[in-house]
This record gives sequence, C-alpha cells and structure tokens, in this order.
Amino acid sequence: MKRATIFFITMLFLLSFAHSAKAALQDLGGGLIYDEYLGITWMQDANSADDTMTWDEAVAWVDDLVFQGYDDWRLPETDTSCSEHDCPGSEMGHLFYTEGITSDAMGLFSDVKSSMYWSSTEYDDIQAWRFNFKYGTQGKSDKDLKRYVWAVRYGESSPPVVPEPISSLLFITGGATLAVRRYRKNR
Repeated sequence: MKRATIFFITMLFLLSFAHSAKAALQDLGGGLIYDEYLGITWMQDANSADDTMTWDEAVAWVDDLVFQGYDDWRLPETDTSCSEHDCPGSEMGHLFYTEGITSDAMGLFSDVKSSMYWSSTEYDDIQAWRFNFKYGTQGKSDKDLKRYVWAVRYGESSPPVVPEPISSLLFITGGATLAVRRYRKNR
C-alpha cells in the first residue's frame, strides 16, 4: 500500500510540472486575450470595428475606443526591419508565425479576416504598414485604402481568479493521504 501511495503522489507531482507551463495567449474573458510573451492585450474579435477603414479612420477609431473600461487601445506595431514574409518581430507577425493565428486557424480569437489589417507604423505621409492573416505577409499600403482594424493595448487586464486544477488536486490528494495515515495509526 505504501508503494502504491508513493507512486500515486509521485505521478501527480510529475503531472503538475507537465501542466504548469502557461500558454502565451490567455483568454481573460470579456473579449480580451492577453499575450504574455509580448505583454499586450488583444481584442478577441479581430473585426470589432465591423468594417474596413482608411488608415486615418482606423487611428481615430482606436483612439476613441473604450472597451471593458480601457481607453488606451491602439493599432498593432510593425517591425519594419523584416522582409515581407516571416516577420515574427511585429505584433501581428508574432500572432501569425509564433502563435499560429491565421484566418483559417483563429485559436482563441474570432472573425480573423483573410485580408489586410492596418498597423500603427507609418512608412511616410502617404503609406503605412499592414499585415495579411491569410498569407502572413506584411507590406506598405496607401493610407487612403480600406483595411481591417484590430485593436490592441499594452499590459494586461485583471483576469478572474480561478484555482489551478492540478494544485487543487495535489492539495486534496495530500490531505486524503494524511487522513488515511492518521486513521490507520489510530486504529
């Protein structure tokens, strides 16, 4: 019996390590997805603006956006040192290349369009950077063209406190083991 108990506790301990790694993207509830790697919060709905906009309209829309009590929304930033393909350094590139978020594989997100999204990064007075979630490409577009808008903000909102299942299971198992030992000792 002792060997079985020790084996059981050892297995639970090992399982707790296997499940303790956190995903980089966390659903905070209420339409917010936190990217702990980049330290930013995305709106879960990748098309919450419900329409395409010019770059100036998109900047104005995120500046005026208040969602879940936050009013510091912005357009995602772009790493302009990358080529058109394979640029995980930009915020949208990170979603596509590192997290595997595409218009066909949305993960925790919803309504990811297979088209271009504006970034906050300007190229010049006429063009700004954009990203395509079908092909993972980034490039420049004229600011007067209409593109999709996806809002993001720095930091994390306060997620609801939920007990971790493995820790709870270990606590209950440990308590039960101690109770059984005490019962046998007193018998």
